[in-house]
Formats: sequence, C-alpha cells, structure tokens
Amino acid sequence: MHFRRSTSLFALGAAASMLAMSAPAALAHDSVIGGNVVSDSPLQEFPEEITLEFSAVPRDDFNTFAVTDTKTGEVLFDAEPEIKQRELTIEVPDDVKPGPGEYQVGFQITSSDGHATRGSVPFSVAGSADGAAGDAADGDDANDAAAKQDETNSEGLPPAALWALGIVGVLAIVAVVIMAGAKMRRANDLDS
Repeated sequence: MHFRRSTSLFALGAAASMLAMSAPAALAHDSVIGGNVVSDSPLQEFPEEITLEFSAVPRDDFNTFAVTDTKTGEVLFDAEPEIKQRELTIEVPDDVKPGPGEYQVGFQITSSDGHATRGSVPFSVAGSADGAAGDAADGDDANDAAAKQDETNSEGLPPAALWALGIVGVLAIVAVVIMAGAKMRRANDLDS
C-alpha cells in the first residue's frame, strides 16, 4: 500500500513539473507586436522602410526579411534587417516601387531564446480614389490575417495547440510512470 501511494505522489509531481516546464517553452519565441506596416487600415503609399517590433530583443545571429506581392507571389526584395532593441528595420530599395496592392513581410529571426522563428505580416497599400474602396475591403482581410499571425508561433501552431501538445506529453509521462509502477508491483507480488 505504501508503494502505491508513493508511486501516485511521484506521478503527480512529475506531471506538475512537466506542465510547469512546458509553458515557458511554448511561449518563449519572440512574436511581432507592432511596426509601421501593422495597421488597421491600408497604408497610403508603399513605405520607404519597413519596421517590425518584436516582443523581445532578437539575437543578432541570422535575421532576414522578404517582401512579397501576395496576389502574384513575387518576392519584391529581401534584406537583412538592422536591429535596434526590439525593432528590426529594412530599407526598401530605390528601384522597388510596387504601388497599390496586397503585400506580406515574411521574416526569419533568431529569437531571444536562441530558436529560429518564422512568420509573416500582411499589409496593404491603398490606390487612387477609384481603387480605395476595393483596397479598404481587401485591407480588412489583411488585418484579419495579421491578427491570426499574432496568435501563432514560428511553427504556425496556435498557443492552444501548444498547450494541448504539452498536456498530451505530460499524460504520456504519467502513463509510463503508472505502467512502470504496475510492473514493479506485479514483480513484487510474484516474489512474495
């Protein structure tokens, strides 16, 4: 009886420890929290520089941005951003003048925790007065996508999925501990 009680306490302690350790890992990657292209409305013109603000200061290891026309899939340019604390900035090359449309800033950074983090932020640029209404409607879709991006991590999994995976992992460990305890009990019963 004493063995069963200590096995249960051990399993409970192991489960609590694993749950506590899995939460920071799931939330550790840096995410976009702002920037000059993160907006609720279309930009009036294509920016001369693009800045994304992250939740922590990324490491200066390997960081890159790529700007893509989302309708055509064409990569307009890519560059290594300049890091100023939590803000990473790239200058738009002089020969890039894309005009009105739907765009995306894709990024790969080295998060403050040392892990590679990938993601993207959609944005739109308004056109002339004739196209402004259509662009505004398209901008709502882009903003919805930006909100969804903020809810995902670098691997594209929402935080709820990460928590679910962590819980499944903890339950698997608890199951292994219980099975090991049952095996030891059977071995003790056979020896008796």
